[in-house]
Amino acid sequence: MRAVREAVARAAPAPFAVLVCGESGVGKELIARALHTLSPRRTQRFCDLNCAALPDELVESELFGHTRGAFTGAATERAGLFEEANGGTVFLDEVVDLSLRAQAKLLRVLQQQEVRRIGDARARPIDVRVVSAANRDPRGEVAAGAFRADLVYRLDVIRIVVPPLRERPEDVPELADHFWRMAATRVGSRATLALEVQSLLAAHDWPGNVRELQNVLAAVVVSAPREGRIGVAHLPAYLRAGPASGAPQRLEDARREADCVAVRAALRRAGGHRGHAAHALGLSRQGLSKLMGRLGLAGPRHQRGLDSGATAPERGSALSREP
Repeated sequence: MRAVREAVARAAPAPFAVLVCGESGVGKELIARALHTLSPRRTQRFCDLNCAALPDELVESELFGHTRGAFTGAATERAGLFEEANGGTVFLDEVVDLSLRAQAKLLRVLQQQEVRRIGDARARPIDVRVVSAANRDPRGEVAAGAFRADLVYRLDVIRIVVPPLRERPEDVPELADHFWRMAATRVGSRATLALEVQSLLAAHDWPGNVRELQNVLAAVVVSAPREGRIGVAHLPAYLRAGPASGAPQRLEDARREADCVAVRAALRRAGGHRGHAAHALGLSRQGLSKLMGRLGLAGPRHQRGLDSGATAPERGSALSREP
């Protein structure tokens, strides 16, 4: 994710189109909004459209606008997203779901830098930056005959790929802590997540990615007590059951792996400070030391990095080098 953030920072000031690729729920729209916020266009509008949520004729009306009487129900004249975002950014979510007809019209807009409302003979010049998102590779859709190659060349100038949550399990405890605090604040809860809950969350594959994690925690904070530690019993049944696919894994091994992820993430956030990490995990410093010993995380390499007089950054880097 650091590489993704660096890619966003490099791409934001450039005037070129950006394609954000990733599975549903990884946060592609957040990337698009960050590109706009960090760009010279940030004072202008950010307009977005989910291309998969509207039928073909409405997509054209939303993007390009229409004149009065252009079709049934067009009682007034209306500007489309490209006109509304003039000088700013247009975000096309799930762009691979556009029909071939809509793709042809979008291609013309990008080539000519002008838009013609439905039912209007006059073209209006526009100046917008297009950021699009896809949960499938558009070049694969081209091979299947479902997407225009010439449009891909226009949209896929700069590509940013957001990895799924299962490929970065070390992020789960930090994300879970963030989303829990947000949800708890909204409902007035002072409860905290127990270590075994964070371990189970880190062990899950999260097919729905960050959105699924956020929604699970929102549901838990509503159903759980408003005080004390929230245990495994308050998690949905499918999370308590553990992984449903893949090679069989002993429960002890799964817990050990998840505990390793949670402890390393806590130590990284605390800059290697065991006291702070222990507090974040709901443990005493002695309890954390014992847990690290059982997990094999308290060997000489860790001792040199965490228990010596090294500075916090050095302690964090010593931990991050451990496989």
